[in-house]
Amino acid sequence: MSSTLLFKLEFRHIMRNEAILLTMFGGLLLYAFLYPRPYLNQTPHNQQIAVINADGSQLSRKLERMVNASSLLAIKSHAFSIEEAKQMLMEREIGGLLVIPENFYRDLMLGRSPTLSYAGDASYFLVYSTIIEGLATISATLTAEVKVAHMVIDGVPLATATKLYTPIKMSSNAVFNAPQGYLDYVLPAVFIIILHQTLFIVIGLHAGPSIPQIKPNYARYFSVWQLVLIRGSIFVCLYLVMSTLYLGFVLNYYGVHHWASIQDIYIILVPFLIATTAVSLCIAQFLPTRDYSTIVGVMTSLPIVFSCGFIWPIESIPIPINLIADLIPAKPMILGILKINQMGASLQEIKPHFIQLWSLSFIYTLSAIGIISFKQKKTSKIN
Repeated sequence: MSSTLLFKLEFRHIMRNEAILLTMFGGLLLYAFLYPRPYLNQTPHNQQIAVINADGSQLSRKLERMVNASSLLAIKSHAFSIEEAKQMLMEREIGGLLVIPENFYRDLMLGRSPTLSYAGDASYFLVYSTIIEGLATISATLTAEVKVAHMVIDGVPLATATKLYTPIKMSSNAVFNAPQGYLDYVLPAVFIIILHQTLFIVIGLHAGPSIPQIKPNYARYFSVWQLVLIRGSIFVCLYLVMSTLYLGFVLNYYGVHHWASIQDIYIILVPFLIATTAVSLCIAQFLPTRDYSTIVGVMTSLPIVFSCGFIWPIESIPIPINLIADLIPAKPMILGILKINQMGASLQEIKPHFIQLWSLSFIYTLSAIGIISFKQKKTSKIN
């Protein structure tokens, strides 16, 4: 029968399926504007801490003022004992604490090394790292000032003393993630995972078996290759629109910097969508019912996130997991899009990922045709 007729039938069935529409449009829009909300500030600021100042000297009070002047920290209260500060930490009134020991000023003046103690709630990693980083940086700055002052008192010129204390100057500049925050680092990759998983779910809802049968078995009236190509083309076109929204408008909305042109993105996006559609059609044939696609999609999301090489380095992932992950279209897509869109790589530099995606597209499309043909023949024999 006509491919045009099949296209109309498939498209009409997709548009009338509320579960598909809710997942494809409602779910994607919800994820686009809900998921990044907690991370809009990129890194935590003004984390509240308590101070136990057992010294009470002018220098220790200067250290407190430096802590308050930092954009990372803010002193909420002063505690009189470790137990009191611990209780505040347990009740989450503060995120960390600083203990300035007794004789802090005297030991520094005598050239000794007093110990400043830091503590923080490590159950929130970003908060904990911010507090520890802020306290360590401020302490190091104060220590440098004191040591340089000692050298000046001993007759060393200020410029010379500064150079003697820090003979090496460090210039730190973030190359690919200028804000050094969460959004620029993770958001583009997570968006690919969201597109990958929701596409799998909607194809499973459309192409998976249903009990009772509520959708005609088009394989009886059309050739299998027509069914795979038409069905795949519809979902690829729909997700090209949603992908353009995600990788264009939404990234711009959140201020995520990107280098690639829309043409370059489409060059790698098209084989990614074809491969994801084809592998989803394959898996859908083995689901007990189409409703299982949502369960499988949710359960496989986190394993895919951690095996795609942007949370953990690929070199740190076991080889067997890497080999399995190479069969997932999301992995080469994430590595490719991060290189061209976030790092400014050329298309030539992502050629291996591009070839991998087209290879997966070809293999999974043939597999989908073969699996559906086999199941159709098996069903015909039973009937």
